[in-house]
Amino acid sequence: MMRIDPRPLALALALALAPAPAFAAGAFATAFDAARANDAAYRAARHELEAGEELVPIARAGLLPTVTASYSESRVRGEREYAPPRPKDDLDYRNPVAALQLRTPLFNLEAYSRYAAAQAQTEGARARFAAGGRELLDRLGLAYVQRLFAEETRALARVQVEALDTQTQIARRRLTAGEGTRTELADATASLASARAELIAAEDQRELAQRALVRITGSDELALRTLAADASPLLPNARALPEWIALARANNPAITTRQREIDALQHEIRRNRAGHYPRVDLVASAVNAENESISTLDQETRQYSIGVQVNIPIYAGGGVDASVRRAAAELARAQARLEDDLQSLQLDIERQFRTIESGRARLAALDDAVASSELALQGARRGQNAGVFSSADVLDALRRHHTARRDAAQARHELLVARIRLQALAGIAEEEIVADVDRLLTAELTKDRP
Repeated sequence: MMRIDPRPLALALALALAPAPAFAAGAFATAFDAARANDAAYRAARHELEAGEELVPIARAGLLPTVTASYSESRVRGEREYAPPRPKDDLDYRNPVAALQLRTPLFNLEAYSRYAAAQAQTEGARARFAAGGRELLDRLGLAYVQRLFAEETRALARVQVEALDTQTQIARRRLTAGEGTRTELADATASLASARAELIAAEDQRELAQRALVRITGSDELALRTLAADASPLLPNARALPEWIALARANNPAITTRQREIDALQHEIRRNRAGHYPRVDLVASAVNAENESISTLDQETRQYSIGVQVNIPIYAGGGVDASVRRAAAELARAQARLEDDLQSLQLDIERQFRTIESGRARLAALDDAVASSELALQGARRGQNAGVFSSADVLDALRRHHTARRDAAQARHELLVARIRLQALAGIAEEEIVADVDRLLTAELTKDRP
């Protein structure tokens, strides 16, 4: 029988929000490494980052010289007529032309703005990838904790089935001895049937939780660890709520992504406005041609040139101004979304912070509920043996004790999830969060018999 001690409930808050030191790779770190290698969404984010890293080289090409080479050759046949009495000439010659051209921008506001926008977009891609890492950590943390809770729930359900089975046997013996009633036996039998149904549901939930964890990590052989029993029940106040909010506003990768999007859109406005500005290029060319025309038959020409080419836009049908207005609207939309994201982030930070902060009183109450329900159960059993309490009293005490232990286990795991999410929202480094979780998950997971 698996014994669940309610004291581990306090561990989720034991070292809450404390800086995580260097820590050897533990069970959760191993699971996180497996998730980064296997999770399809995270791999897609990595490829998206690879694509984003190429934006700057593409845009930089617009500011660098371009060199082009061309070659053409044609065959000319015909006749050349002269004034009489000179006879006609038959023409049959080749016209090969080879050219090499270099063009480099001297002033190109559009290309420069595109390059600056690409830099912002690349930084945004990196921030999105970092946000993908936090999102993976959140999903893994939730799946991992749900797996632990499912294991504990199944163990509690089995304890309840065994206790109710024992109580049913007692009720049957009491009925046989003439001390009990059929109602007591029916009540015990019905409670046992309900507990068995709850156990079946718990086993299904455990299997689903295991599959969810495997889907993220790609491994069915992960060594799971759970919360330890020897932890301080107090929550250290490492940071106040305003500090967490300020930390999140400065480091949350989703906010950084939105800020880089705004930077890129500001450069996009400048790029569109560049449609009103001239473009100046330095152009150099070398041409080697033979038999360019009838008048230059049997002659080879080598021509070299260098100069400045200026293109001045005069009228583009209003397209430039429309593009500027469109980019300005996109910028305003992104700024509004940034404001909304900041408000949502602040609300999420406060929600997770208060979940952890209020855990001190909640944990104490749940600990008291578990301890009191256990005393009540022991008293009910002694009272039944003494003939003071009935079987119904024992069954009621069993149900209350089971409910108290299950609620305590659920609260413990919910607090661990809130802890992970708070640190992820604040932009804490992934390695620091993972090491901190491993510092909490230090006890071997005891799997009871299947």
